[in-house]
This record gives sequence, structure tokens and C-alpha cells, in this order.
Amino acid sequence: MRFAIWSVVLAAVAVGIALFARHSTGYVVIVSAPYRIELSLNLLVLIVLAGYLGFYAITRLVSSLLAIPARVAAYREERSRSRSRQSLNDALLAFFQGRYASAERSAANALATDETKGVAAIIAARSAHELGRFSEREQFLDQARGHAPEVDQARLTTLADLLVSQGRFDEALAVLKDLSARDARNLRLLRLRLQAEQATRRWDDVLSTAGALGKLGGLSPADAATARRAAHLGNLSQKAQDPAMLAAYWKQIPSEMRLDPTVAATAARLHLALGGDSEARDIIEDALEREWSANLVALYGECGGTNAMPLIERAEKWLRIHARDPALLLALGKLCMRQGLWGKAQSYIEASLALEPTHDGHMTLAALMEKLGKPQEAVRHFRRSAELAG
Repeated sequence: MRFAIWSVVLAAVAVGIALFARHSTGYVVIVSAPYRIELSLNLLVLIVLAGYLGFYAITRLVSSLLAIPARVAAYREERSRSRSRQSLNDALLAFFQGRYASAERSAANALATDETKGVAAIIAARSAHELGRFSEREQFLDQARGHAPEVDQARLTTLADLLVSQGRFDEALAVLKDLSARDARNLRLLRLRLQAEQATRRWDDVLSTAGALGKLGGLSPADAATARRAAHLGNLSQKAQDPAMLAAYWKQIPSEMRLDPTVAATAARLHLALGGDSEARDIIEDALEREWSANLVALYGECGGTNAMPLIERAEKWLRIHARDPALLLALGKLCMRQGLWGKAQSYIEASLALEPTHDGHMTLAALMEKLGKPQEAVRHFRRSAELAG
């Protein structure tokens, strides 16, 4: 449509000029003694137009000739950028296919231009790392420096990732600390931090990082609970030599986690090792009220102190519900032994062994037989316990 309009306009102008020239009778006289030149006005207009067009054409030609070196340079630069982009694409494809040597070569080719240099250096570094060429990896990471902020963040994230995979967790945490200050909600950074903190037993930091990941959806509820459980177990173990610190930390643990069978069993075992029978008893009883656990019941048999009767009464109430639980029967047998109730102890232990013969059960019964002055029975149970242990 636009072409048609311009065609009509130009045709109209041409017709107008032709009509004007046809009816024009004007002329121009140019005098420069001793010469005199007389021209028609139409011819002069044609000469001026021809001169202008000639001058314009010569100017464009000269300009084009002068621009040739710049155009050639621009063409070569664009061609180089195009090759670098293609090399970067090839490097990415090879890397994700697991062809790391090919990925490194293609990425190295893409280092030729600034446009692709930063990302290409990171891909080359990752590829070199996968090939075990750590010195080359460091060189490539150095080449990724000094680019845009987002490229630098990618470089540092890559460095932290590679350090974690190498087991250099302290160095990785130093890098991740700087990165986290810039981007506290980055899931990749948080996962790397969690892995490094777990490896270096920074359990308080693990609790913080696992909580952040859980809120952001970076960990499933089950995985977040597992990480928190491991952190609490680690902290409990680190405080195992000091009863006051152990008791203080136990109060800091959320009530839901204190009722976890694994956490409760660990805390009770540590308290028992420090002579805290009453603390262990409370921990076990609270946890068993929520969830029955054979491990906790077995630990209950190790409690007692100077008077085991309250524990025996509590365990016998549980026995009404868990009448055929071998761990509970064995725990009752141990508690009765501690209280000197030899007949009840033998009855409970034998009932436990009838349901589930165990190394611990036979060892306990052998000790009881020794106290009852039955050495032959004791030897028989010692042998049976050895067979089960082997």
C-alpha cells in the first residue's frame, strides 16, 4: 500500500516537472569577459541536479571505501562472537552429556570473546574438575573473574560446589558465607551450606540452615526433620561429658523432637553414662507415652538407681498393654534383679527368651543363675549368648 502511494506521488511530481519544463521560456546568461554563456533555465536545472547527484555519488563512494576496514573488523568480530556462542553451546551440551574432555575443549574455544568468556570459563572449570585436573580448574576459575556481578556469583557458587565435592568443607563455608550475605534465599547455596556444616559438625548452624531450607521448600518435611534430628544428636554427644550442659541443652530441644525415639534414646543413654538415672527415666517414660520403642524399653531396664520399685510398677502397667513384648519382659527382669526379686526376674527373663532369644537376654539370665548359685545353668546361658553373638 505504501509503495503504491509513493508511486502515485512520484508520478504526479514527474508530470508536474515535465509540464513546467515544457512551458518554461526562461533562460540564464553567464558572463565572464570575454565569454558569454546563455542557457535555458531547464538545462541549468538539469545541470545542477546532475552535479548534485554526481557529488553525492562520489561522496558515498569515498565514504564506503573509507569504511571498509571498520566493516571488515566488525564482520570478523561478529564471526568470532558467533563461533564463541556455538562453542559455548557445544560445551554445555557435552557437559550435560558427561563428555567432560570435549566440554572443556569447546569451553576453552569460547574464551575468545568477552561475551561468552565468563560462562565458558565456569563450564571449563567444572569439566576440568570432573576430569581430576584441579590446577586447570583453578586457572579457568581465575579467568571467570572480573565479569558481571551475576557471572561472579556463578563463579563463586561453582567454587563452593567443587570444594564441597572435594571434601574441603571449611574453605567452602568461607566462600558460602560471602555468597549467603548477597543471596540469603538461594536454595543451592543453602543446600551446600547444610552439607558442609553437617560434615564439619557445626550442629547449631545445621539447625539454622535446615530451618531456612524447610521454610523455602528446599527440603521436604521428612528430610528437614532428619537433618534437625542429626543436629540434636550431634549436640547431645558433644555435651556428653558435662551433666549440667547436657541437661541445659535437653531443655532447649523442642518438645516434639524430645519425644523422638532416637533422640530420647541417645539422651537417656548419655544421662545413664553420667549416673543420671532419674533424668534418663523421665526422658524414656515421656517418649514411650507417645510412641512405643523397643530400644527405649531396653534402656529402661538399665535405669533404677537405689530403688527400682517405681520403675517396676510403671513397667508392669505397660505389660498389660504389651504383654508379649520381649524387650519389656527383659527390662522387667533386669529391674527385678536390681531390686533383688530373683524369682520374678527369672520368670520375666525366661518369658522374654521364649518370645525372642537374644544375646543380651541369655547374658542377663546367666548372671542371674550365678547369683542363685547355679553355675551349670549360668555356663549354658553364657554359651548360648556367645552363639547368638557370633
